[in-house]
Amino acid sequence: MENISKKTLLETVDTAIEYSAKLGKNLNSVLGAEQQVNETAEESLAEIDAAFDELTKSVLDALNKRRETLKKTICSIREEGLTPLKGCREIIKQTLKNTQCYICEGQDLLDLCDKDRIDSDRCLKFLDQSSLLGSLPAVPNMEEVPAITFQLNLDSLQSSLVSSILSAGEVSRMGPVQITSVLEKPGALLVHWEEVEDRGVDDHTYLLQLAAGFHPTPVPNRSAAVYRDVYRGPDTSCVVRDVRPGAPYTLRVCGCGEQGQWGAWSLPRLATTHQPAFRWSDTNPHYSTSVEGKIATKLDNVVLLLSSIGKQFGPQHSIEFTVLECPEHRQPCEGVGVADLLEETNTLVQRGCVALSAFGSIYVDGVEKTTKLPALTRGS
Repeated sequence: MENISKKTLLETVDTAIEYSAKLGKNLNSVLGAEQQVNETAEESLAEIDAAFDELTKSVLDALNKRRETLKKTICSIREEGLTPLKGCREIIKQTLKNTQCYICEGQDLLDLCDKDRIDSDRCLKFLDQSSLLGSLPAVPNMEEVPAITFQLNLDSLQSSLVSSILSAGEVSRMGPVQITSVLEKPGALLVHWEEVEDRGVDDHTYLLQLAAGFHPTPVPNRSAAVYRDVYRGPDTSCVVRDVRPGAPYTLRVCGCGEQGQWGAWSLPRLATTHQPAFRWSDTNPHYSTSVEGKIATKLDNVVLLLSSIGKQFGPQHSIEFTVLECPEHRQPCEGVGVADLLEETNTLVQRGCVALSAFGSIYVDGVEKTTKLPALTRGS
């Protein structure tokens, strides 16, 4: 009975320890989630302040610049309108002064006449100058000079500006596009994403980026990741090739269009593939391999199959072959294929093999099919 009780106690304690470990793991998950909420909230608050400070400065700068432009325009029009008027005013003042002097001289002559002391030469000279009295300086009409005005539909402008400002910016719980799964592929990662929030946009174009290393922080400005574009288009999945097995990578996706990014970046997704990329075997003396076994070059005319380093093709896997060089005269036995086990080493036309010949013929288990593809050429 004591042994049974002790065994039961041990099992109970072990269960409690396991339960405690799971609780600790869940606690770490909750703490991580809280950290994500707090960090993204603080970063977004800082971004709002920075954006609206910049917007305020830009709007004030634009208003002051426009104010000065309008005032300079008024000063220019005023100067343009006053310059001829100032000249006209000086002419009139000088003419008026001369006329007043002429009047004074006439009054002096009248006084001399009253005293019977007439100077005939002086009177004749005075009368000769009377011809100037009929010539008045030209004065522009009021319609010919500026009457400066200023117009601004203030109500309409205020309404438009206020409406635009009140609708500026948007706060989201998370990016509208999120990565849903990442599957390991040979030397590649198959990434799927979807729109988790409908933004009502017509352009459903997505941008997928990849960065080397693990960068779990959801705040882009605090991340040291150096991202590069790996896909841009309408699809919601992409095979990211040329990734090193065992190396850590970080992925993110967002919606974008002709007008730029229409949504925030997704949460960073950490991923690694442990499946090695397709490689040609380097044990065949009739071929040379390069670029980590990705490129194979035929060295002679010996008909002998070149295999991969092992079984590297399975369900839902894809391998893209590119013909870099192609001889003008090809042999029917040349091509590419996939086989579980090669019984012969000099032909792809055999049992257990699906092959595509250099001329586009398709063989399954050694039997040619009616379907025919284009011949293999350089660049195909």
